[in-house]
Amino acid sequence: MAAFHRSSCAWAVIALAVALFAGVAGSSFAVAAAQSYPEDDVEAAFLYRFAGFVKWPPSALARPVFTVAVLDDDAVAGDLQRMLLQKKLKGRPAQVRRITSIDDLGQAQILYIGESDESTLRHRLARVAGLPVLVVTSQPRALDAGSTINFLVIDHHVRFEISLPAARRSGLTISADLLSVATHVEGHPIGSEAPCAGGTPGSSISCSPRLASQ
Repeated sequence: MAAFHRSSCAWAVIALAVALFAGVAGSSFAVAAAQSYPEDDVEAAFLYRFAGFVKWPPSALARPVFTVAVLDDDAVAGDLQRMLLQKKLKGRPAQVRRITSIDDLGQAQILYIGESDESTLRHRLARVAGLPVLVVTSQPRALDAGSTINFLVIDHHVRFEISLPAARRSGLTISADLLSVATHVEGHPIGSEAPCAGGTPGSSISCSPRLASQ
């Protein structure tokens, strides 16, 4: 029964992430739901969803298994393991690998780094710079240190910011749909705001995310 409850909660959090991506975060339902789940659960759900909106170079997807490596965050790793159980990402079986060092990264496609001091984070990010890995973090100024996606907590809700220069250095392409729901996009020509916040009619950036249907 406990295992069933944990599985049900995991999928409820994924549903919340889908709702947030679909642009309904302002609804009373989504706001109330966001307040009901721990930060770790919501971050794990976002990690699960990110893979569908990032394009890796073919060489990075040569292995038959899609791997999400988690460094120094057992709570996120545990939640993500439950969400990925018997699921696929990019058409491949998905797995979570808990690591204690960048040396253990292997050929993972996503790397999530738990909170650490700024010096340690910069050292870790320097080790993966240029690798075809989506690096996700959760601490202030992480984009400046080289992260590609960084979680933020705004008004008790988990959101995220994106660095396009970091994505380009890693050979990754991030979909306009994901950019459109970020709170901040570094390196976007329209400036520092998220595309939907500053976009104009006819812009190549979509302001009607289709994430819920993918």
